[in-house]
Amino acid sequence: MSENETIEKEDIIPEQDDDYTDEDTGTVIRDTDIVFDCPHCGHNLAIDYRGAGLQINCVNCGESVLVPIPSGMKIDDLDLEPGEILKQLFATRRNLQRAEARADDLDAQVHDLTARLNAMWARNETLVMQMGELRNHCLQQAATNEKMTTLLDRVVADFQQPADETEEAAAQNGEEIPAE
Repeated sequence: MSENETIEKEDIIPEQDDDYTDEDTGTVIRDTDIVFDCPHCGHNLAIDYRGAGLQINCVNCGESVLVPIPSGMKIDDLDLEPGEILKQLFATRRNLQRAEARADDLDAQVHDLTARLNAMWARNETLVMQMGELRNHCLQQAATNEKMTTLLDRVVADFQQPADETEEAAAQNGEEIPAE
């Protein structure tokens, strides 16, 4: 068998009539699978019987977990034919290539998102600075408006005073009032 030949999942692990699907995860569990709980987080794990005794990482917490060896299982039960081993090797290589390609895609996405985040932070800093300048401008404008309002109030008050009050005030101050 050449490395370029396609091996389907069914070639490696044939479906059995005794399989059932976990309703919570949608995962197919076979009668030959070893089902156990992660000792670190308690997550329910299932692995093909050929994984007995292997060290794996929990899919939930990422901690290293030793797959238990079911009672009554013999080491001879794990022996495979050379052709089966070769099929598994090719499938593992393909899965590794897919995983590496996915990791590269995710790295590119992380790089893109990081660049976008940095650009957003730079824009945010610019906006904060501009809002500070606008606030200062508004405060200055408000102070100018307050001064103008006070001045206009005085002018209006001056126009509202009767002329005789002005003459009376001038007389009290000893000022001469010009004749009209």
